[in-house]
Amino acid sequence: KPKASARKKKGDSASSTTPPTPTPTPTTTVESAPRLSATAKGKQPSRATTPTEPT
Repeated sequence: KPKASARKKKGDSASSTTPPTPTPTPTTTVESAPRLSATAKGKQPSRATTPTEPT
């Protein structure tokens, strides 16, 4: 039983360490993606309305 606890604790630590690492990466990519996508797609109301209306 004590071995199982140690093994489970080790797994939790590994699992906990794994999510935090990939979390910051996707978070930065997702935050950067919407910002780049919004600017590139012209989702901005000010910029999108101006170029979209005349165009």
